[in-house]
Amino acid sequence: MNSDPKCQLSRLELLPVEVCIFLRLHTGLSYASKLLYDIQLFALSHHLPCTSRYLHRIFKSAPSSLQAEYIYLRLCDATHDFFSRALRYPICSLEVLRFIKRFTNYDKTGSTQSLVKTPKRLFQGLDTRKYGAAWTEQDHPFPFIRGLYIEGFSLDISSLNDYALIKAVHLGFIPLVHLLLEEGASPAHKDNLAVRVAIRRKDLRMVKLLVERSRTNETKSKKRKLEDRVAITKDLLKLAVKCNAPDIVHYFTEEKACVPDMQTLYLMHQVAI
Repeated sequence: MNSDPKCQLSRLELLPVEVCIFLRLHTGLSYASKLLYDIQLFALSHHLPCTSRYLHRIFKSAPSSLQAEYIYLRLCDATHDFFSRALRYPICSLEVLRFIKRFTNYDKTGSTQSLVKTPKRLFQGLDTRKYGAAWTEQDHPFPFIRGLYIEGFSLDISSLNDYALIKAVHLGFIPLVHLLLEEGASPAHKDNLAVRVAIRRKDLRMVKLLVERSRTNETKSKKRKLEDRVAITKDLLKLAVKCNAPDIVHYFTEEKACVPDMQTLYLMHQVAI
């Protein structure tokens, strides 16, 4: 045998030819795939797929049913937040989640009433190069989050200190902001942080979206005024002045009747707003 370490394969990758032929004939899978899947379900190791490029490729292409079984077996002893933990796994797609629901009899146990925390991983990989561009409902993670609602899950949108909403506002992801607000996300949390982010972006459209409630569910005959999600404070007005966002300043003072204090008036004079 070649003693060069670079030429040596993992022992898991050196299976007998007889095993290869048998498994290929009886399962349709390659010999390595079938046996490695069984080994992984027995070991439940998160390190095994990372031991070589070959193994990583094998497990990455595993069927959704096997990926779901792996997650389920790793979490089956969890006493709470089962689906919140399951969603943290990068391999947990909507298809994988459907298989997990079958394993847990999700629809029969009434688990739909428990809140599922939105995983931070869904928002960490968003492409910042799209900053300011037109995002659509086809862009990740909009389809995934909407799919969770279609599957019957109740999401805790405000988990992780409203990270989801703040991240969507930072990127100018209008469709996602719409969805999160409709599902109960609050831009007033953390001292109106989402609104402050929109002000720093000088994005009047986003500010209005966060502040004003939509009338989509109201008939044309109803004229009652809807209460804003956020009360415009002097601090928000001062921030708009400091960021030199005249359209937002005008919106706050004229439409929302926010009266500036003396310091803010001085700043407005300095920047000629």
